[in-house]
Amino acid sequence: MEFFSGYPQRLLMKRTTATATATPCRTLCRCLSGALGHPLTSSDLPASAAQWEKVLRLSGDHLVTSQLRWALREQDLFSTLPTDVAEYLEAVYTLNLDKNTRCEEQLAKFIQALNSLGVRPLLLKGAAVIVGGLYPTPGERMITDIDVLIPSEHLPKIIDRLAVEGYRLADGDGKPENIEWPKHLSHHHYPPIYHPDWPVTIELHLHPVPLHYGRLLGADEMFREATPLKWHGGECLLPAPVHFIVHNFIHGFLHDTKYAMKNVSLRQLFEFALASRTYGNLLDWNAIRQCCKMLGYEIALRQYLTLVGVCFGSPFTPSVTADWVERVRIEPYLIRMNLQNRAVLRMVNISCLVISRLFVLVRDPGKIMRLLDKDSYLKLRDRVFPPG
Repeated sequence: MEFFSGYPQRLLMKRTTATATATPCRTLCRCLSGALGHPLTSSDLPASAAQWEKVLRLSGDHLVTSQLRWALREQDLFSTLPTDVAEYLEAVYTLNLDKNTRCEEQLAKFIQALNSLGVRPLLLKGAAVIVGGLYPTPGERMITDIDVLIPSEHLPKIIDRLAVEGYRLADGDGKPENIEWPKHLSHHHYPPIYHPDWPVTIELHLHPVPLHYGRLLGADEMFREATPLKWHGGECLLPAPVHFIVHNFIHGFLHDTKYAMKNVSLRQLFEFALASRTYGNLLDWNAIRQCCKMLGYEIALRQYLTLVGVCFGSPFTPSVTADWVERVRIEPYLIRMNLQNRAVLRMVNISCLVISRLFVLVRDPGKIMRLLDKDSYLKLRDRVFPPG
């Protein structure tokens, strides 16, 4: 049974077919769908230099510029692009490939350091897809950090070893600090650590997701069903396909979008669609749906699947149907994604962030003291006005 059985196809086409009046977001999504096997023609591309500028700016905001290049090459449309657009896409890809090559070297050294302690880290997010080969080359996926899951009982000796390797912790003012065993760790991962010789920070996860989503996906089950891999002289673990999908749903929608009221990440949506297509029959969608239903997240799952379908065409998720109710529920996310006025979008983001924080206070009045913490306002500022 297809995901969109009973779904109003005219509404789907309205969102996914590029036209002269299509928003940059719709056009970008339509182009990205070329990497997922959906046929494209030159009429699906931006029609002017001004439209290309908006689409490329949006692709940069969502960190999908390299995926855009891949999609257009996959559809044999790259030769039809304006010269400056083709050169820009090639330059971004080349720079990202160079950076990710360095990230792979960093990750290899990191894995070897943990192996020397008898620990095999389980790779998450970008590290998992690059090492696992979800993309044609490492250059198609932009990463901003390396996330790994480690057995919590090994954290003290891992921290000691990484301190010897030269890793440090940055405090709120950006000053380097020695990493050490925390007296209290309430978050699902240790604070990000960095090494001056390597390009990205590393997050040591003791739990794969924030603690209140632990019943959806726990560390024990991820380790139990992970796939061992020998890679670049070390040994690591890759998530089981179903766990990769659920992890994407939790972080890409539940944690980062729905309850934090942030804008939807096209990179996460695209990767969800790509993994669904790649893993195919390895995914038990009925089991995923039943688990979400039992824990009260079925509606959220349907929303996320509908967003994937509307953005990238018919997805690869059988046994789930969408109807007009889901279409109504995702409309606020689509409106925000398609807002072209940055000032309006910023005001919407401010409103959503304030509302989300009020919800947190209602659920947990004990956090009222955060209103007296200047760091909370600095974080709010950085969310609304990102550095750089």
